[in-house]
Amino acid sequence: MYNNLREVRFMNGDLSQKETAAKLGISEGAYSYIEKGKRTGSTRTWKKIQEVFNLTDEEVWFLQKNNKKEQ
Repeated sequence: MYNNLREVRFMNGDLSQKETAAKLGISEGAYSYIEKGKRTGSTRTWKKIQEVFNLTDEEVWFLQKNNKKEQ
């Protein structure tokens, strides 16, 4: 189980925020805000995160919950 989005990025190919944002179809700034917990991210974005990183529903729920705590 991953603790946060940064960990997901590093454990899945050591991607930069820019590379991750491109895979998700969002701006680097938007991804950075989501990763830092400054924005929650849309359902569509979280679904795309799940697809790109091959995460389970439980892992996505856990990441969203932890992401909100960091705000």
